[in-house]
Amino acid sequence: MDWGRTQFFWAEVAQNFTRNAAMTLTSIGTVAISVVVLGVFLFGRASFNLLMANVVNRVDVAVYLKDETSPAEIDTMMRQLRADPRVDNVRFVSKQEALETLRKRLAGQVNLGLINVNPLPNSFIVHTADPADAPAVATELQAKPTVAFVNYGSKVTERLLGLRRVLGLIGLGVIALLFVATALIIYNTIRLTVFARQREITIMQLVGATNWTIRWPFVFEGLLTGLAGGLLGLLVLWPAYQTLAPKLALDLPFLPLNLAAVPVGNLALELLLVGAFVGMLASWLSVSRYLRPA
Repeated sequence: MDWGRTQFFWAEVAQNFTRNAAMTLTSIGTVAISVVVLGVFLFGRASFNLLMANVVNRVDVAVYLKDETSPAEIDTMMRQLRADPRVDNVRFVSKQEALETLRKRLAGQVNLGLINVNPLPNSFIVHTADPADAPAVATELQAKPTVAFVNYGSKVTERLLGLRRVLGLIGLGVIALLFVATALIIYNTIRLTVFARQREITIMQLVGATNWTIRWPFVFEGLLTGLAGGLLGLLVLWPAYQTLAPKLALDLPFLPLNLAAVPVGNLALELLLVGAFVGMLASWLSVSRYLRPA
């Protein structure tokens, strides 16, 4: 390793980083604000995804069979459902089991002892691995001649699935906007630095310095700016999470929301990497404008 070149390189990075402290601090602050906003948004999205997973994953397809369905046809249908890769669990509920369950549920409210004939049908309870497959599976089962009707709470399920898709798209849009806004701030900051040193850069090129020799210190300046902003944002987010998350869980006990399952460590790492990547990318773009082709 050439220690002389290494020392020169890091001296250039340090000089760039501290040359215009006000602009550097502005960039770091901007990255920190973006990281805070993005962190709040990502935490909210992760919490909502967990909530939706808990709600939507409980969706079962109830398949009620016609009374004339034979045991052989029931066995055939059971084998077909178990062989379907979209189905991860299927359970047969006989007429007798359904009546016993109903009696237990209505015990003390309605006397079902007077019923001489069991009016309930045999049924299958089908759970799909992906809740989004429930409508298609229900439609296929409804078309079978042995099936009387199928129920899976279609309207509620489809609305929940649609809401999850819409919020996913909105989330991508917000992330893209924050990414672009942060990149533009750092881009302009680095560009001002490069513009102020344009004469120096030209001289370096005239004496034989390669474009990458000139470009790397600026790229690392952007990297340090992004990392510093990311760390500052995390320093704001962490105590806020420690304070607000327990209160949120206590204030919303009726929601099946397990905030402890939110991968906070992974989110923090993602925020830090996003800050570093945005800083590097913006710096690379800004300095490239002032470098002549090799």
